[in-house]
Amino acid sequence: MPVSVLYVDDELPHLMLAREYLGSSEKITLTDVSSGKEAIEALRTGQYDVIVSDYLMQDMDGIALLKYVRANYEGIPFILFTGKGREDIVISALNSGADYYIRKGEDPIIQFNELEQRILQAYEGHHAKKELTAREQLYHSVLTVQTEIFVDLLPDLTIIRANDAYGSLYATPATDLIGKKIFHDLSDEERKDLLETIQSLNLENPAVYIETPVTYPDGKTAQILWHIEGVFGTDGTIVTAKATGEDVTPAYEARSGLKESEEKYQQAMTDLPQHIGDFDENVPLNFIIENTRPLGTWLLPELIKEMKSKKTYGIASTTGAEGFRAFLIFLKGEPEGGIYIDRSGVLYGDRSVLFLKNSQAFTFYPTEPEIAGRFVTGCRIYDKSHLRVPASNPLPEISSRRKGIGNINIEIMKDGVPAQGIRVTVKSGGKIVGNDVTSMQGHTTFQLLYGMYTGVIHNESGILSSFDFKLEEPEITHTVSIP
Repeated sequence: MPVSVLYVDDELPHLMLAREYLGSSEKITLTDVSSGKEAIEALRTGQYDVIVSDYLMQDMDGIALLKYVRANYEGIPFILFTGKGREDIVISALNSGADYYIRKGEDPIIQFNELEQRILQAYEGHHAKKELTAREQLYHSVLTVQTEIFVDLLPDLTIIRANDAYGSLYATPATDLIGKKIFHDLSDEERKDLLETIQSLNLENPAVYIETPVTYPDGKTAQILWHIEGVFGTDGTIVTAKATGEDVTPAYEARSGLKESEEKYQQAMTDLPQHIGDFDENVPLNFIIENTRPLGTWLLPELIKEMKSKKTYGIASTTGAEGFRAFLIFLKGEPEGGIYIDRSGVLYGDRSVLFLKNSQAFTFYPTEPEIAGRFVTGCRIYDKSHLRVPASNPLPEISSRRKGIGNINIEIMKDGVPAQGIRVTVKSGGKIVGNDVTSMQGHTTFQLLYGMYTGVIHNESGILSSFDFKLEEPEITHTVSIP
């Protein structure tokens, strides 16, 4: 869209030149007037993106018009275009808020080319500033009304922005906390650890979860789960961080209560084995859990991290709405299956989708591999990557319960070296049934029902290789070399 320009000059020859050069530009829509008073009237009846004015005019000089515009139309870019080149005029124009001061010259082509460029620059700068201001206002309004806790901070923990929910933690207006350190009630040791954690964030590991206790002004205590994500400069160094907090006190209390009752529980269950491995396959899942010692309780992000580090087999359980429970099945530390089950132990196949939140607490029960493997059948989580990021995590529906199941180990090599971070997709009948990336060892594993499959190796540029395979035994390995 062309830039709308109001051009003010009481000398007819200059008005004629403006019409000839600026009026013929495809980038500008020109309106010209011959006095300051006419300019004021034009501003009352029309809208303009940029004003260009001569300095010396009979009824009102350019500086007076500029002051009127700044008082009544604050942000419109204003260019003083005059034959007067005195230093005092230049200083007065800039001090009064002129965006540019351009002196008229003898060559109209040169001077109007320069004027056109300045007009476009002034408009683009003003437009960008308006967009930035609007975004800042929107961000501030969203930040203010959110019930979740939001804080923007510098790498040294100095708060640069916070919403009212954070201020309520300390019964202090959020604006009064700007410039102070986040979590200013932490001990020196805790603050040092937090500082090191935030400053260690980088492009490969841009975010971290931490949990902190809070004591409200009324003496009530709470436990806050924080997701802190870095904002990085072009050189990869952290510039600021955004912290989002959620009250997870119920989960924390459940976890604490479990610890307190652990001794009594273990004494009551001394006649049970540590891992249960000899149940009939028709035994309900909740019976297995009720007769297995729990390993511990974690929030969802911590659970994923803990099990992955230990490469554990077992079942994690959380209580959902209306008495239903959700389960994640772990094989070698990976969340391979999801189940929706009621209190009587009946598995639900149709519409059995539960959305998990990072604030939900899971209790983990270790089992033998064959027990965990049996429950993965028919309830596999086909794309595990969604459980590695902070988001809601949909569990897939259960379609069948007892079929042959096995592992396909896929190893990717490039120039004789294991290839890390290569996307591997497994398809059956044209549908994606598995999706993962290779580890540092160039390796990934899929647990699948027995049958025919196609493996596809690809990166951002496209497909690198594909192969067909038949899974009909507990474990097979396939090695692929890519260019």
